[in-house]
Parts: sequence; C-alpha cells; structure tokens
Amino acid sequence: MAPASLGGRRDPALLLWPLASLVLPLLPLLVLLLSALEGQRRLLMVVPEGQRVLSVPFVLEDGWLGSPRLELTAEIPPNSLIALEVALLDASGRTVLDLTKDGWRASGTWAEEGETGTWQEDDAGLALALRPGRSGRFQLAVQVQDLLDEAGQPLPSPVVVRGSVRNHSVEAPLLLFTAVLSLAVVQVLLLACYGISRGRWVQRSQEASAAIRCEAGGPGLVRLGVVARWELPHDDPPLGAPPDPAPLELRVSDAQGRPLLQHWERVAVAHRSNDGDHWLSVRLTLHLRLPEHASYRFRVALPEAFRVAGDAWEIEWLQLTVEDGRMTAWPVSVLPLGGAVEGR
Repeated sequence: MAPASLGGRRDPALLLWPLASLVLPLLPLLVLLLSALEGQRRLLMVVPEGQRVLSVPFVLEDGWLGSPRLELTAEIPPNSLIALEVALLDASGRTVLDLTKDGWRASGTWAEEGETGTWQEDDAGLALALRPGRSGRFQLAVQVQDLLDEAGQPLPSPVVVRGSVRNHSVEAPLLLFTAVLSLAVVQVLLLACYGISRGRWVQRSQEASAAIRCEAGGPGLVRLGVVARWELPHDDPPLGAPPDPAPLELRVSDAQGRPLLQHWERVAVAHRSNDGDHWLSVRLTLHLRLPEHASYRFRVALPEAFRVAGDAWEIEWLQLTVEDGRMTAWPVSVLPLGGAVEGR
C-alpha cells in the first residue's frame, strides 16, 4: 500500500500521528542526558578551627533545566565529631543562605567465628539543591566551630572540605520513572490505534480449507491471518528438509456469492520442533480494502498433505482470522479486488 493513492490523496488506512507519541518517553531521557553532559566545578578549602575560609568564586545559573546543586564533604579523623557552619555569599559579599552541619565519623573492628575485619561509617557530607533568583557569581564561606574526638576533646588539626557545584542537576530516579510511565501510556495509545479492529472473526478447521462470512468493509483495512500446521502420523523424527513453498488460494465473494477476488500465492513452509514434537507450519498475513460495508465470504485453501523424503505430512488444522477496520503506521501491500490475482 502506498502512502498516497492516485490523485495525491492520502491513504485513509495510513495513520501516522500516533507515532509522534514515541517522542514522549525520550524527553525525560534527553533532559537526563543534557544534565549528565554538564561539567561540575570542584572546590577545595583547608579550614583551621575558628577561622572563616572563602571558596573560589563560582557561577550559579537560573534556568529551565534542573537546578544548581552544591555538595560539601568534610574530611575528618576517625571517631570524631564536627560542627560546620556554611554560608552562601553573593557577589557583593552578602549572605543569602546560612546553615550548620553536624557531622561524625566512626570506625572500629569486628570479630566473628574466627574472622576479623574493620568497619567505618560517617555522616560528614552536605548536599543542597537551590534555585537562585537570578544567575550570578557566588562564594561559600566555611567555618569549623567544633572538631572533637570521641571523648569530647578538641582536635587541633585543620579540616579539608571538598565540594562541587553543578548548575543543572536533576532527579535521575524521577526522570527514569517518568520515562517508563510515558512509555506505558504510549504503548496503550499505539495499541488503541493499531491493535484494535471493529470486528474480529476466527475459524479453525481440521481440514485444509477454512471459510468465514461476516460483515466487513468501510474505513480501514481488512487483515487476513492464515496459520496452518501439518504433522507426521507417527512419532519418528522427520528424515528430510521442509517441502517447497505451498500453493495458497484465497477467494472473496459478496453476499450473492459473486467472486470479488481470487488470489493464488506460494507461501514458505517452515519446519518447527519442540520437546521432540515436529511439525510443518505456514504463517501469512494479507490485506484487503473493501470500500463498502457489506456481507463478505473469505475462504482460504492449502494442500492437504506433503510427502518429503518418505515422510507423509498430514494437515492437523488450518486457522483463518479476519480483522476489519485495521489502521497501519507503515505502508503495506493491499490485494486489489476485481478478478483473479497471481501472487509470488
């Protein structure tokens, strides 16, 4: 089926706008990628107890992509406590944010059933997400109020404070959840547009032919699905390869029995096996366009049996499925009505 029919009109069975919804799950992932590609500014301060130390100036940007994020970590000795004061200063030296962080670091050894090891835990980090009123240059002012050992005695050594600044930080788990949720919504939309028909009829026959009479036609396409299976009358494994392509015949007639289409096609026969069971299978999908809603009869026929390298394969069942009013996102081949058609 071509995207446009003769005369330049678009094919009414070709539905393209739902494909635009595939962009929705990509948008959160794009935001996450843009945030990951942004570099971060590293900060390093050596802070003696009781002294206020300023960081190098950095820029905080206000924008639509995420928000600035500041992270600080104090490197303190094992089994110690710290009280850290942090202030955010604007370009004029005015304090725009002031907070205190109480941190600790503990370590020790353990022994159990003849095995020993060490353990260590700490909470000396500070993370702050904020959105400034406007973009500008800022500094951090850091001061150590207390640095004590586990006995509560002061430790004289200075504290190294490391930090980083990112201007477009985002919540990665939230964006990934949004992408997964959007993908689920898109799949429901695509199923509603491309996977649902006005009517669906199924006929399974124990013979090599099957027929369905139903009301079909109008907007969209009629999709015919043909599935057949041949088996050996004995349990011995087959001796040869699958047979040559099999002849398939399709006949479509109207309510008065007048033939509208006679289609012949050779279809590939596949050799399939599962848990010691062997069979031959045919799977084929055909599309028709019936412009008028009316009663139609669809009939397909395949060979009753095959003989390959001494093996006699006999038909087990043939299933015909008719689906009316199907839309498609891609051009498909449509069998023309009005006579006999010889397929491939």
